[in-house]
Amino acid sequence: MKYYGALKQFGAPVDVITEAKDFNNYPVLVAPSYQLLDGGLVERWRKYVEQGGHLVLTSRTGQKDRDGKIWEMTWTKPIHNLIKGKVAFYDHLPENRTGTIKMGNEAYNWNNWADVLDPDQGTEVWASYTNQYYSGGAAVTHAKVGKGTVTFVGPDTDDGALEKAALKRVYEVAKIPIRDLPDGVILEWRDGFWVGVNYGEKLYDVPMRGSSKVIIGQKTLMPAEVVIWKE
Repeated sequence: MKYYGALKQFGAPVDVITEAKDFNNYPVLVAPSYQLLDGGLVERWRKYVEQGGHLVLTSRTGQKDRDGKIWEMTWTKPIHNLIKGKVAFYDHLPENRTGTIKMGNEAYNWNNWADVLDPDQGTEVWASYTNQYYSGGAAVTHAKVGKGTVTFVGPDTDDGALEKAALKRVYEVAKIPIRDLPDGVILEWRDGFWVGVNYGEKLYDVPMRGSSKVIIGQKTLMPAEVVIWKE
């Protein structure tokens, strides 16, 4: 939900798909906490990225095989070549302790789960752990693979702010324009209509073209209200 919520704030259309779907239909593919996998899926991810896709993987990905068994090899070995690095180790903190992370000029907190990454030479480090035993370890990495990219987000945070920042940077790298909608506001296009919903606490002035025709509701979207319009 943290990744889904961030994508909706970007105004990005989102499909929730199974492995049976064609990944190549999507410029960005987010596979959060994909703990159980096999070599076939990793190969499909690799081909997707090599052909220009942007893959986002997160904490706990690749820990076990389809039967829930830990690999009889190096930890998370099947994804190492894909992410251009290793998951050196993982840890989680008690509820009353907090770890810190820095990404760019911003600081973030974590206290749930953290994969500490060991990137290969040439792999970019977008965020690093900044305190306790984990200080200096890579938290978010980004690698170019073929025509596309693979981003690995090691921590799981309470507020999802780090996850949102990492996704935003992926979209910037992919040169896909995004919105910056307030918390609780969703704008969707479907079947020829725009739909706006406000689950937040503040009113929101929906951006519309001058020729737009409001069908239901009003341009100033009040909390718990909906607007439908056509452009």
